[in-house]
Parts: sequence; C-alpha cells; structure tokens
Amino acid sequence: MSAYIRSAPIQNTTEYLSVLPARKLFPIETVLVFDSILSRYPAFARWSQSFRYRVPLKSGEKLKTLDSLNATLKKLNQMQIPQSTELTFVAVGGGSVGDFVGFLASTYLRGRRLIQIPSTWLSAVDSAHGGKNGLNFLNTKNQIGTFYPAQKIYLCESLLKTQPQARLTEAMGEVIKIALLSDKKLFEEIENQHGVLSSTQLFKKLPEVVGLKYKIVQQDPLEKKGHRRLLNLGHTLGHVFESHFQWPHGLAVLMGMQFAARWSRHRGLLSEKDFFRIALVIESLNLQMDLDQALSKIPDQKIKALLSKDKKLTSASEMDFIFIQKIGRCLRQKVKLSDILQEVKRQRAVADVSL
Repeated sequence: MSAYIRSAPIQNTTEYLSVLPARKLFPIETVLVFDSILSRYPAFARWSQSFRYRVPLKSGEKLKTLDSLNATLKKLNQMQIPQSTELTFVAVGGGSVGDFVGFLASTYLRGRRLIQIPSTWLSAVDSAHGGKNGLNFLNTKNQIGTFYPAQKIYLCESLLKTQPQARLTEAMGEVIKIALLSDKKLFEEIENQHGVLSSTQLFKKLPEVVGLKYKIVQQDPLEKKGHRRLLNLGHTLGHVFESHFQWPHGLAVLMGMQFAARWSRHRGLLSEKDFFRIALVIESLNLQMDLDQALSKIPDQKIKALLSKDKKLTSASEMDFIFIQKIGRCLRQKVKLSDILQEVKRQRAVADVSL
C-alpha cells in the first residue's frame, strides 16, 4: 500500500513512504478495526493478515450506536487482547468507521493510541483530521462524542483509488468548503478543473487541503472559542438534507453551501460576482439533486425539529451560522432559528417566481 503519513494531531510535518509495512509500524498489541467491504480488495486482504487482532465492521450511520459499541467491546474481551499501555487501534474505513473507532479508542481502558487510515476520499479530506468523533443517539447525529486526535494518519493512494468517481465528487464538497473558507487560489484551481479534480490531482492536493483545515483547528482545537465552527460552512442546512433525504454527507454540504451563498448575497455580504462563481462551480459537478426542489419537499416543522438538535445552537432559539463574505473568507454570526426558516421561505418564493 503506497502512502504518505501525516503526523497528528496538529503538525505540518509530512513524511513519504513507498510502503505501509504493518509488522514494522504497529506493535503486536494492535487491533485492526476496518470496514468489512475492504476485504474485497486482495491487496488489503493480504495486508490485513499481518495483524493478529482484526475486527471487521459494517460501515454506515447504523454503526455509530451504543449497541454497536457494546457488541465491539464484547468482541474485544473475547479476543483476550493484552491490556498494555502500547495497545493501539488502527481504524481503516470512511467517516463512520473513523468516528466509531475514534470514540472506542478514546474510552477503552480510559484511552489508547489511535491511528487513522481513511479509505474514502471524504474521510481523507475531512473527517479523519481534527480529532472529532461521535456516536448517534436518539435519532440525533453525533450526540455522544469526544475530541481525540489520532497519533498518526496514513493517506494511502492505492486504497483511496479503489473508490468510484461518485465518492470523489462527494469529497469535493469539503474541498470547496475549505477553499471558500481560506484559500482563493485553491478555489481558482477548482474552477479551472470545472469543479472536480482527478483522483491523482486530489491525492497530490491532500497535504494542502488538510493543512488548511489544521490551521483553523489549531486556533480552537476543542471548539471553545467558536473559530473552529467556521468549518461548519454548509453544514446547517446540509445536515437537514442529509437526515431528511439520506443524501451522502459531501453532497448535502454542497447544497448547504449553496443555501449559505444565496443568503450571504441577500444580506449584502457576498458580491454578485463571487456568488455566481460559487454557483457555477457547484453546478459544474452535475449533481443529482437540486436545492430548490429539496427546500420545497421539506416541511418547515421538519426543518425546525432538525435544527433544534443542531450542536451549533448557542441557545434554545439561536445558533451560529457561517456566511460567505468573499471567496477565501467567511464569517460566523448568531442567527435565530426563525431567521433560518424565514430564509428558507424566501428562497422557496424566489424559486417559484423563476419557474
């Protein structure tokens, strides 16, 4: 497995490796916890045999539950793994596996070492970095979780390239988000590629994209000051779409960013020129969903109910919302939930007039 390794949590040093030798890199007290679908790939199946302790998991949001955690803990006890301080969990999978194993590592024996090897483009771009993990509870996404950065994060090109093109497109939502937050030049590069980078281009861009995220995380690692909440650009309505329509996270965030761009323009924060540049990049992805149709199909009460469970709430009726000032700069402002619902109605009305 060709790879490069990024030291974590928040460091800029990157070492390049031609191979990822399991026996040399990981101690014997290592538990490989991985997405079971990866066993389909012969190279991964052979590599995984180097580990004495292996726990395959079925990925997806259904994994991120207390029931799954309980079942995994029972399995670990049955394996009779040495309770060493050197015990290490190696998570190989997408966002759900990374979230689950991150929480497991942070709580098992009061915390043991964690290594992340993201297998999807979305997790390689975003969720494997920054230390957040979470389990869902009572139909609420990531209600239980910790901040627990991985000691190492390996980004493996051969593993990521097993993903279909659709998964790469989903990851572009987070890449575009980072560009809108902090890098005008990166956005211009995406524009020049009509919204989508090739797998080779994206892999080469990963150190830059991930580095931009770490610059934001470093200023507010535990999300106490609010600065880290800039990374929630597109996520307010994005999580509504993700929950209601069961859309993939990256595509839901793209629709959420489109909503935020419209609202930012309406409030006079975003110029017409930058608005249309953002809209054109999103349109160039040829997504199978439409913001106006989505807004028309979700009842106000459903939107309100989902927003009322959002972790960005600052009170029962207010939350932080991320607006776009210009390409490369965004702004966090408190808004009322009623303001968001009013903006949903405004965008619906504008769409109706344009039909």
